[in-house]
Amino acid sequence: MSATPSEITRTSAETEYATLREEVLKRIESRQQTISIALTLAGAFLGLGWNAGPVVILLYPLIALLLAVGWAQNEVFIKQINAYIRDHLEGESTGLGWQRYSDQRMSEIRVFGWPVEVLAIGGIFILTQLMAVGLGTYRSTSSTIEMVLLALDFAAIFLLIGLLEFVRRRSLI
Repeated sequence: MSATPSEITRTSAETEYATLREEVLKRIESRQQTISIALTLAGAFLGLGWNAGPVVILLYPLIALLLAVGWAQNEVFIKQINAYIRDHLEGESTGLGWQRYSDQRMSEIRVFGWPVEVLAIGGIFILTQLMAVGLGTYRSTSSTIEMVLLALDFAAIFLLIGLLEFVRRRSLI
């Protein structure tokens, strides 16, 4: 007895669903590793930099920006995969509905229009950058390299704010 076309379609949709959900889980794991690395580096740069000098401390905001770009890439891809699952794989015919349910609940978990996960993780990046700028400025001897790094750090903070806004907008899909 052979499978009917609707059974084959349902099986392929369920396989695609499972594969995409696995991809989302891998990206979430990668996202969490990025945050762990950022916090570890913040502690290392701020701790070592306190004794080594402000140049070491002032390097951290630039590194944090690059880590935030990696986090943002994962965040945007997770949202895109979730939107695809919601729009193309879920429905009455498949019996799948988690993503629709989850999206309805996530719209309730926003602070001033910002998804909590973007606000929390973005806050970690911005706070550690501001700590580095504050400590670096406090320890600064106003050398040329310190002033250049300080200017780059402020640029990195503003770029990070723009990146967070981009991720926030992509979270609305």
